[in-house]
Amino acid sequence: MKQVDKQKFGREQLVQDWLESVIAEDRLSDVIVGADKIRKSLAWSESPEFKPPFPIDYLTRLGNLRAAEHVLGELHTLDLVSKNNRSISREKGERLFVDLLYCARETSRFVLFEIKNQDGSAREAVTEIMAYEHEALNHTPFSSANDVMMVIVSRDFSTLLDHAVTGLNSWSRRRVLCLRFDDSEAEPRLIVHIPIAWSAIGQKGLTADGIVTATLSFTPVSNLDEDDIYAVCSTAANLMVREAERSGGSGFAMVAYNHLYPGMADSPYLILAGVVNPFSFLERAQSEGFLKNSRSPISDYILEDGRTRELSACWSWLSNDGGAAVQYLEGYGSSEWALAQGWEDIRNIERWCYPGVTLDRHIMPVSVDFWGVLGDYARDAVRHVDRMRNFMSSCARPGMDWRHPILGVLLLDEIASTPPLINGQWTFSALFRLGLLLGRFGSLSAQIADAEPEQKRLLQASSFWAEVDMAGMLQEVALRYSSAEDIDEPPPTISVRRCKTGAEAFASVSDFADWILRAFIGEDEQLMRSAFSTGWQTHAIFDLQFDAKQDDPQIARLRDLAVVRARDWLKWSVVAATGSGRDAEAAITAIVASFGDQVPLSEGKDAALAAIDALPPAIIIDKLLTEIPKIVDSWQPQLAHTLTPMASVSHDWEWLEQQIAAARKRGEKHPCISIGAGGEIVVSSLPPMPWIPVVDDAIKQVLVTHNSSGSEIILVASWEDLRAGKAPGLS
Repeated sequence: MKQVDKQKFGREQLVQDWLESVIAEDRLSDVIVGADKIRKSLAWSESPEFKPPFPIDYLTRLGNLRAAEHVLGELHTLDLVSKNNRSISREKGERLFVDLLYCARETSRFVLFEIKNQDGSAREAVTEIMAYEHEALNHTPFSSANDVMMVIVSRDFSTLLDHAVTGLNSWSRRRVLCLRFDDSEAEPRLIVHIPIAWSAIGQKGLTADGIVTATLSFTPVSNLDEDDIYAVCSTAANLMVREAERSGGSGFAMVAYNHLYPGMADSPYLILAGVVNPFSFLERAQSEGFLKNSRSPISDYILEDGRTRELSACWSWLSNDGGAAVQYLEGYGSSEWALAQGWEDIRNIERWCYPGVTLDRHIMPVSVDFWGVLGDYARDAVRHVDRMRNFMSSCARPGMDWRHPILGVLLLDEIASTPPLINGQWTFSALFRLGLLLGRFGSLSAQIADAEPEQKRLLQASSFWAEVDMAGMLQEVALRYSSAEDIDEPPPTISVRRCKTGAEAFASVSDFADWILRAFIGEDEQLMRSAFSTGWQTHAIFDLQFDAKQDDPQIARLRDLAVVRARDWLKWSVVAATGSGRDAEAAITAIVASFGDQVPLSEGKDAALAAIDALPPAIIIDKLLTEIPKIVDSWQPQLAHTLTPMASVSHDWEWLEQQIAAARKRGEKHPCISIGAGGEIVVSSLPPMPWIPVVDDAIKQVLVTHNSSGSEIILVASWEDLRAGKAPGLS
């Protein structure tokens, strides 16, 4: 084809005429560049080998990618309906001149094209195209966002336009495709543009106060029985979810049985609701350095003078459903909202030590439902059956969806709780925690099996939460077993529900614990074996329901055992901190952060060891649940297995490149691609260390860390090699 005169496209009308002719000749797919990249990027999110994260920037990217893919799939068999020489409005005098309007014959869907050939006019595109969408809906009422799609063709996409399109695709569920018009070559092209419109704030999961909760209690009229009350609460929760979905927020509603009924509660059922707290992100972003150079007045306002907490406390989220749930409940009795804990507090393992009646000791979830982005996440998890089999095998059963209480809670844990393992690493503290969770679940299962009916009813809530506490860790065990080449013996099945006696139930859990020691940890890892076995043996000392009066001699002996083990671990930590190894500084930092002057490292090893012997047992026990195991993590290598390399294909490397570039832009010295021991590929940042290799070309190269062999490898790799699988841990 001969050279096209570039001046020919100086006006928008000329671009429109060219586009109209291309579509008429059925050549639109030939001039669109980059559609294949959309499919490749989305292949990662759809792969059964990929467990999706929950950072906002990736969720918004997914919204843009899926919208682009959806519209691209409709750009064929297009019938021209109208162009800008005629108003599409039915009303006389209204001027609504869409540039190009087509109908896809095969699907009966409308496609609106808005063309902007000048930089200044691009900001008008979204306003105009939304008006045209509304007029299309005036002609076809109740059409969905899938039925009226939009294409913006522009030479440039400004920040304003990128933000607007991302808002439409991610939060308003619209279908908008961006195509950049390029006439720099012989034949004009339309290059697929994916908006980048989220300022990095370091959000990988939600923050500790990322989900706030409240309970909606119900006092029924006297003529309702238990089944009626459940039906009323279930309908109220459904109303809450459906109405809140329209508001644009994100949250969940859980119907739960209240075991305080009838003694201390008026109803056998209540609703626990929670929402994502929008004021919870900026404080952590500030503390982690993401806002050092921010000039945003919104950031300044939210963070100024401790205003974040005030905004969170005053936030009127309980009306997110427009009062629909309360209005419905009032028809059958009375109801009252009461603020509860954040989700992280509800799930924190330290709740075991609380003397009061915590939520997990008296409410038993019956059903869970979600709305907003949380709903998208939950439904996306369920629809990928092969992924469920890989990452939540116990929940991959026919008919088990996000409303099932176990799966619903596990999904909330993935979003809003500290992950059971960091980067898939089986550290000392992870094995100690696994021992605690298994031991506690085994003991509670044995109690329930031998309990009288009323006592069994009262223990159901504790048993449920103990099971979901353990489920995340067991899934990590399953993932490591399936990827480790050197674990030959399969794990036994825990089947306490089939056991008729407490002894049988505990034996079922005990068999699994024996397998952990024998096959998973192995005979040579004595310190790791000590971590797991100590947690398994001493779980009861942290939970008052096993020793409410603090006078059980058997638990007193377990407390003594725990103190002896913990002192030993602390002493080994002091040896590491006062030595010359590479982890000495990390051990010093961990010990000082937990014990301060109580363990005087500055006075030398002997003084510190003597101080550990002098520590009161109460202090040792207080710090054993979480702090002391993490001190050991600072110097003790993770549990090593030989892992099968993971496939490098189907990863969204373009997004990872963008994340690395954003990290460098905000001043991070050593952003890197981290290939976790569990197969995760994430963006992280390395602390300053003298042996970190130098990245000569920050555009083409990146730091890569990998720890599947138990020791961390740090190297420089090219993006090209990463895509081809030429890096440790990839294939």
